[in-house]
Amino acid sequence: MTFNTDWQADNHALTTACGVISLIDWTQVQLTGKDRVTFLHNMCSNDIRRLEPGHSCEAFCTDVKGKILAHVLVMAAADRLQLLTVPGQAEHIIKHLDRYIIREDVQLADVAADHTWNYVVGPRAANVSVTADLVVKCDLLWPGGFLVRTANAASHSFEALPIVDTGSPAWTALRVESGWPLFGTDFDESHLPQEIDRNRQAISFTKGCYLGQETIARIDALGHVNKKLVLVKFAGAQLLSVGMKLTSGGQEVGAVTTSTWSPQFAGPTALAFVRRSSNDVGTKLQSAAGQAEVVPPLSAKDYRAKA
Repeated sequence: MTFNTDWQADNHALTTACGVISLIDWTQVQLTGKDRVTFLHNMCSNDIRRLEPGHSCEAFCTDVKGKILAHVLVMAAADRLQLLTVPGQAEHIIKHLDRYIIREDVQLADVAADHTWNYVVGPRAANVSVTADLVVKCDLLWPGGFLVRTANAASHSFEALPIVDTGSPAWTALRVESGWPLFGTDFDESHLPQEIDRNRQAISFTKGCYLGQETIARIDALGHVNKKLVLVKFAGAQLLSVGMKLTSGGQEVGAVTTSTWSPQFAGPTALAFVRRSSNDVGTKLQSAAGQAEVVPPLSAKDYRAKA
């Protein structure tokens, strides 16, 4: 693959037409066996039993105390489920899941050596034709699109679409604008699912029991967590540094985890953990880069409504 170095041109293609984000080296854990759906349903925060072939959902795998062990995309096919997440997580995820397989007919496998997932993104993504063994609808980024699994040994042109990898600022801008955090970058195993602010996308509060559910349900009953990952827009032009402190009334209330220059917000924008007293949408904050404001992430649903 050849990657374009003009990230703003790539971003324009991804948001107005179509482009490809290649998720090179991302973790891929496959579940097969007749009990795979029920087993994963009992091991993560989302409703896997309702996931139809050709569709995906987001989920947290948690420990018995409700702390996050993994943040995954779950893709469904007729004969398997596949978990996709950031690089370097396969051994950790397989070890965690395997310890809970007793008599269930479930097989776990790391299949990253055989395939690469590519995210075909943009308003024209549905018109793309590509040879692939699995295509899954996915709206995690606000322009919407499809996850396409291709064999590593094959050659793919994606109809000469612009292709970027996850090192590109075009990818960072889109995921920050969409409020999509990454495990190991924006949060880790010390955090609880509700602190990541992906309740609507990744947590079912009606599915019944699963590992870690008691803690997640208790937090839902209380109605809040003490800090939350939010999207923050900055008024100035200064690029932000990871770890930059955010303040309110002279008191430190948060810190930046990922920063970008956002074409959609026309300025510096960041994901940041912010305390409960200061993380509502519309809250004004201060920083070394000037005034900032908590804003809602962009979503594929809102984008389609305006189109």
